[in-house]
Amino acid sequence: MNGQDIILGLFFSDENNLIYDKFSQDLTEEIEKNLKMLSYKFLGPVFFTAASGNGGNWKIEFIESSLSQYQNRTLDADVIQSFFNLNSSMETEDGSTDFSVLIGSPYTEDINLIYRKMVEYIHPSIIQGKFTAESIMGDEFRFKNFIQYELDRGLNLIEYTLGSARKFHWEEQQKYYCIGIIEKRIDEKQRISNFYSFDKEDTLRKYVLSLIPSFYVMSILPDYYENLINETLNLFNKTSVFSNIRTIKLSFQEKKVLYLEEFIVEDGIKKSYGAILIPEVPNIDDGKNLSFFKRNLRIVLDTHKELREILFTINENFVFESWPTESEEDLDSLKKCFDC
Repeated sequence: MNGQDIILGLFFSDENNLIYDKFSQDLTEEIEKNLKMLSYKFLGPVFFTAASGNGGNWKIEFIESSLSQYQNRTLDADVIQSFFNLNSSMETEDGSTDFSVLIGSPYTEDINLIYRKMVEYIHPSIIQGKFTAESIMGDEFRFKNFIQYELDRGLNLIEYTLGSARKFHWEEQQKYYCIGIIEKRIDEKQRISNFYSFDKEDTLRKYVLSLIPSFYVMSILPDYYENLINETLNLFNKTSVFSNIRTIKLSFQEKKVLYLEEFIVEDGIKKSYGAILIPEVPNIDDGKNLSFFKRNLRIVLDTHKELREILFTINENFVFESWPTESEEDLDSLKKCFDC
């Protein structure tokens, strides 16, 4: 694989939220400076705590985006077609550390293999290596030199793995419950975004609020990361492609939230539907597997049906009332009504 065809970056956030990074490509000083700001945005532990208002430091475990070609930029088309971000969080005696890998690739990549290397070897090696080096060297230990060496080593380990086709491992079928649908329509002239869920007075709405960062956070995440990936692509001069968020996974202790999105681009108009899902819990026993949600979202897009035709199939407790989410005012209104 040509090294110029991939984007590969490693970020490490220590107990003080100081971030160290390493990229596989030689970058200009200005690009490195901009990417350092992006690394804070990708890791973003402060962002989610502050934005949710519900307490708890939610972590982004996984983000995946497919990449589409701009119709008018195909002469110098970029080979890259997938983009994803994997995160590992570990607690130490001094606090929480985060290790993050950013990959743009011409292939789908074996994500499970990369993730296992992160959480079972690279991240623990950094923690243990730091502990050992501090014990031996004392005041002579320089963490900045140590972490750059470790990130170099991690970069080589992950780069060696790239190009392996994704393997689909058998997993026990988890059932999920949908707590919201995000509808988006974007063209050159306007952007329309709506949120659908329970009635704001529904007790189910109040119950699931305790299981997610907040409805506000879940409403802004897809656009937040889609724009962030587009920023990253531009910094690496991958200007013939644009991002389409497919999956976002979040967790806090035993709680998990999954966002799935399906999209279509026709006549220069991008239309998408995303489902916000939580694992089925004892008080909610109407869960479905992921294929159910993907299939119904695709039905609306591919057959040009109206959302109302499948909304109650996805969750019979939803109401057909849309909450606009295009502006900060719209999002503030959603937050006041749904996150209380």
